[in-house]
Amino acid sequence: MTAIATKLVDEFRQLEPSQQPRVCHEILRLAPLSGYGPLTDDELTVLADQTFVLLDQEDAHAQSR
Repeated sequence: MTAIATKLVDEFRQLEPSQQPRVCHEILRLAPLSGYGPLTDDELTVLADQTFVLLDQEDAHAQSR
């Protein structure tokens, strides 16, 4: 990842948990997915939900260390 991307991720992690899904949704909406066309709101919601499940699992694993 570039330094800018790393900073973005670090800043994202500092957001209030209630703000993270909305920011994630917006980033996913803006991300270019060549060959796939724009994602629907439902698709973005599923992707955001999956992202947060993975982040929760990562946090749980980190806390158990």
